[in-house]
Amino acid sequence: MAMHNRSPRFQPRLRLRPVALALVCLGLAPALAQTLPTGFSPIAGGVTAATPNAATMNINQTTARAIAQWNTFSISTGATVNVAQPSASSVLLNRVIGGEPSAIAGSLNANGRVFLVNPAGVTFSKGSSISVGGLVASTLDMSTSNDDFMAGASKLEFRRPDGSFGTVDNQGNITLVGSGGTAALIGSQVLNSGSIVADGGTAAMASGETVTLDFAGDGLTTLRVTPGIYSGVANSGTMQANGGRVALVATSGSEVSNGVVNFRGVLRADSMVSRNGEIILDSGLSPEGVRMTGGLVSAVGNGAGLTGGTIDIKGRAIGLVPYTPPLIIDVSAPLEPPPPPPGNDDRGILDASGSAGGGRIRLYANAVAELGDTGAIALGAGSIARADAVASGNGGDVRLLAERTLRAYGSISARGGSGGGNGGFIETSGGFAAPGDGQGGGFSINGLRVDAAAPAGTAGTWLVDPFNVDIVPGAAAGTLPTNPFEPLAASTIQDGDINAALNGGTSVRITTGDPGAGSPTDGDIRMFNGVRINYSTANGPLTFQLDAHRSVRGDNNVVIESSGAGGPLNVVFNTDVNGGGAATGGGQVSYSGDIYTNGGNVVMNGAWSASGAGPSVSLNGNVIDTRVGRTDAGAGGSVTINGSTSGPSGGGFTDAAVYINGVQISASTGNVDITGIGADTSGVRLGSRFSGTGLPNRRTDISSTTGNITVRGVGNFTGNSSEIPGHGVVINDSALRSVSGNIAVRGLRQADTDPGTGGDGVLLRTGAQIATTGSGSIEITGQAEGDGAGVRIGPPAPVPGVFPPVLAGVSVSSAGGNVVLRASNDGSTDALVIDGTVSAGNVVNLRPGGVAADGTAFDQVATPITLGGTANTGFAVSAAEFSRISAGNAIVAGSNAHAADINVVGPLALASGLTLQNEGGGNIALQAPITAPRVGLVSAGNITQAATAPITAGTLLARSSGGSVLLDQAANNVSANTLGGGAAGAFRYQDVDELRIGPVSVVGYDAAGNAPQVVSAGSMAADTVFVRTLSGDLQLGTAVTSTSGADLVAAARFQNVGGASLGGAPWRVWADTWIGETRGGVVGSGLLPNLYNCAYLGLCGVTVSPGDNHFIYAQRPTATVVIGNAFRPAGLNNPFFTWSITGLILGDSGAGFSGAVGTAANRSSPPGAYAINGSFTSAEGYLVNVVPGTLTVGGFPQIPKADVIRDLPTTWLYDRNIGPPPICFATGPLEGDRASQGNDVLAREWSRVRSRPNLTSCVDTEKRNGCADF
Repeated sequence: MAMHNRSPRFQPRLRLRPVALALVCLGLAPALAQTLPTGFSPIAGGVTAATPNAATMNINQTTARAIAQWNTFSISTGATVNVAQPSASSVLLNRVIGGEPSAIAGSLNANGRVFLVNPAGVTFSKGSSISVGGLVASTLDMSTSNDDFMAGASKLEFRRPDGSFGTVDNQGNITLVGSGGTAALIGSQVLNSGSIVADGGTAAMASGETVTLDFAGDGLTTLRVTPGIYSGVANSGTMQANGGRVALVATSGSEVSNGVVNFRGVLRADSMVSRNGEIILDSGLSPEGVRMTGGLVSAVGNGAGLTGGTIDIKGRAIGLVPYTPPLIIDVSAPLEPPPPPPGNDDRGILDASGSAGGGRIRLYANAVAELGDTGAIALGAGSIARADAVASGNGGDVRLLAERTLRAYGSISARGGSGGGNGGFIETSGGFAAPGDGQGGGFSINGLRVDAAAPAGTAGTWLVDPFNVDIVPGAAAGTLPTNPFEPLAASTIQDGDINAALNGGTSVRITTGDPGAGSPTDGDIRMFNGVRINYSTANGPLTFQLDAHRSVRGDNNVVIESSGAGGPLNVVFNTDVNGGGAATGGGQVSYSGDIYTNGGNVVMNGAWSASGAGPSVSLNGNVIDTRVGRTDAGAGGSVTINGSTSGPSGGGFTDAAVYINGVQISASTGNVDITGIGADTSGVRLGSRFSGTGLPNRRTDISSTTGNITVRGVGNFTGNSSEIPGHGVVINDSALRSVSGNIAVRGLRQADTDPGTGGDGVLLRTGAQIATTGSGSIEITGQAEGDGAGVRIGPPAPVPGVFPPVLAGVSVSSAGGNVVLRASNDGSTDALVIDGTVSAGNVVNLRPGGVAADGTAFDQVATPITLGGTANTGFAVSAAEFSRISAGNAIVAGSNAHAADINVVGPLALASGLTLQNEGGGNIALQAPITAPRVGLVSAGNITQAATAPITAGTLLARSSGGSVLLDQAANNVSANTLGGGAAGAFRYQDVDELRIGPVSVVGYDAAGNAPQVVSAGSMAADTVFVRTLSGDLQLGTAVTSTSGADLVAAARFQNVGGASLGGAPWRVWADTWIGETRGGVVGSGLLPNLYNCAYLGLCGVTVSPGDNHFIYAQRPTATVVIGNAFRPAGLNNPFFTWSITGLILGDSGAGFSGAVGTAANRSSPPGAYAINGSFTSAEGYLVNVVPGTLTVGGFPQIPKADVIRDLPTTWLYDRNIGPPPICFATGPLEGDRASQGNDVLAREWSRVRSRPNLTSCVDTEKRNGCADF
């Protein structure tokens, strides 16, 4: 397509078009004017005109609106026209129909608004004075009807009459009285070299086919302009509307126009307390655009607490250049231009600064297809655009937006306040929206100085936004060419200009936009060889950010650094920022330079989707150092690298979404996070770079002191006989190192359509090292959805045709922390392959796990665990692999969330503790011996062992929260230390020698927190408890309770030195002997709490009652039954024989003793001594000795005759009525208390006894049948 370049229109030493030329020539010709207006005719409303003298006209308006028609309307020098109106809002419309231009050289005064419409032209001559409430001077006829106007319409339209190209020209002084009025000059062309002041309102110049004024009540009149021929507005004077709006608007429908020109003029709309000012320059479709040579455009907020206003400039081309005399014009002799107005600055200044905050400046140049010099902005060297906060507050917003071409060589600032506030935002964008018509597009900003610093706050940002951009070495200043709008074919930015911004305290962000109709491969950012980005001044944290529509690339000899006094420098590379994906090939970070951030962060994001894509992030031989002072003693920034490759692979085994080759990353306290996701590649590959013949390879080394290091990779690959299959993460001849930071490596090898390719989730190849030298922990989680290993620590599986790799120095070690290995695959091969060494100063945790498609790790709690022997399918750790694992504290298989079986199929002998943990479900089955200092078996299911699977340990915790513990089948040996645990069902344990039941703690693993946990049993509880020693004592060191019964079986003695308790259901303590035991307060229950002569599962001579608590001993104590001596006279029956027991122990009462005692003597036996013998048994189980007693039989007794007189009664039978009377004789009835038998039949009968004679005295009680009636 041919390039259609327009002839140059705006140049640093420019050739002027008619409007601009008129500005130069203003004032050179005298104004020709009549003395006063003529031909007055009232059209509508109340209006009259009078001429009291030749130099004065008085116009009187009596209605709010009125229309007057004139043949001419001019005011000569010294003449005055006064308009008296009802109010400041009144409007007088004056139409001039005589065809003669209006020349105002005298004075026009009005207290309201005056409209002057004259298609032939309107000129306010130099020296004229206009003092009105509002003014509209137009060479466009008002097309709004008279009726609508008189009805109070606030929206008025002015339209150019056919064939009319009248000009409105102000060289005088127009001042609006009051506040909120509008001064609008409207014409085919409009010029101002005088002064227009409309504070609080609107000062406007407008040119076009039609112009619509919308008078808002707030004084800010809106202008709408349609394109017209030869349209243009030009200012070289002063236009002021402080607290209001200044507007210069012109648009053309043809290529012949003048646009908007400000030549050394002053446009001012400074902020006021009531409102900020705003300035609008809009050239619409005019090909000349907006041209500014020197001059001042001001929307500042100078007063305390005021912020800057807004400046909006829009056109097809926009230029701001300093004024440089002499001016060359196309005439035969040079002309001296008139002097500029007060306040002009020949540098050309756009100013929206404010005492309390910067305002907004926006320049936007829109491109037109096939017109290469449209969509262009030129900022000449020396010109200034600023929106600073002067005293306090945030810097403003300054944007130069050129859709096709930007040349910016001046200076732009948006500083934060010196007393507080953040830096503002600056954008210089060129070529970001070029139409793709072959006319080019780009920018040149050599020597541009940008400042968005914040002396007392956060730095602001400079944004640069082209299609493609090259960053090149250099610091040259740029100069505008003859045609500053000539399109550029490319965009370049010098490192010197970036450095100047950084060292001035401004962050730099460079982006490339969507090329739209342009090439889909556009959108790259490239740093060429020799580029040195250097931040070296003390301006706090800053950011250097590259955001590419497509890719970011950096050559070998590129350095990005913070050096000297420089603060932290954040470095960010983002690609495919617009999500182009397959349409553009995505975006790639390919960087071979060095980065030193002095505490800043590094971020790299790549998303490559092109065919044969390769890496989304490729780093080769770099140094990335985020440490302050480049030493581990300084704090470090973080490093984040993300790559996602979605296109088909290039076919090489080195392909990975993130490919880091021979790179040294040092982050000290900062975190390092690397994520790679490849659709047909490995996810992440860390490797070494060949340094040269005879030199060692430069390996990748990623290190920190306290920062965490995380590597995530998701890969896939369809291999063939000559290719290595893809993996999730490959670490080859590289190191991940930290002191006390944690290291995590997580990889997923997704399933593919080529089964048997054997890609691994995580592959640690020759020379790979992962190490923490302090308290940091290490986690490696890998999943292969096919038949590869989830985690392979060592060489990969051999590939046909490839010499099998040799394992060399692969290790995973944590000096003072933990190591977690999680793995899974399809179960057909070994999910966890350990051919290297794994060590942890604290705990090594082995459990099934997986990795999601986004690189997030999770647990595979339903996958069984197989340990020992030659186990090599599913999650299996063989005995050989166990020999390569060491832990300072314990090795834990499973976790508190694991919910599948754990099977020990081969002997395990460990120098550290061993815990098998599946508290989420499943069983633990020991089919082979375990030997370890501490063993924990913690399950939600049953814990069982084969007879050939003894446990040998110093401490054992066996606990089942939902099943039984059945460990009584093998020759277990938990030394003399402690057994602890419990079960929901039965707890059964048997030990070969002395054992202690007590509180036990082992190390488990908390899956949710991915950290060790203490698993403890302070007491033992189960439905039934059975603990037995085959030799030695059984010690009770903690409480034991059961719901259905407990049996504690000691081969020797029971010991309870600490006074622990036995409770719950009835229990039995079995022991060989009581001698030397310590019960510690535990006592049996029932009549027989202690039983003897009963061995557990052996000879038992007693009956154990099920409802009582018992101590049961195999040995038998001996008790002696001593039969007491007795005596009886001859001829009598034997008395009751007594006996007693001696030798009872342990508080036995002898309640279980029973027997018969007898003698050979009977009633007829003669006097003499007879032995009393007995036979006894003991239900307690005592051996019983009997000591006989002696029965002595005496002679027959002599029975004397009774002396009934002298013998005292020995009974109350005769009521003392024998012998002397025991009471005095009654003289009357016995009063008071006496015995009363009542209904006592026996008493009544005894009262009738009269068998004893010789009654000598009686008591007359006057009571019959009573006890005293004797």
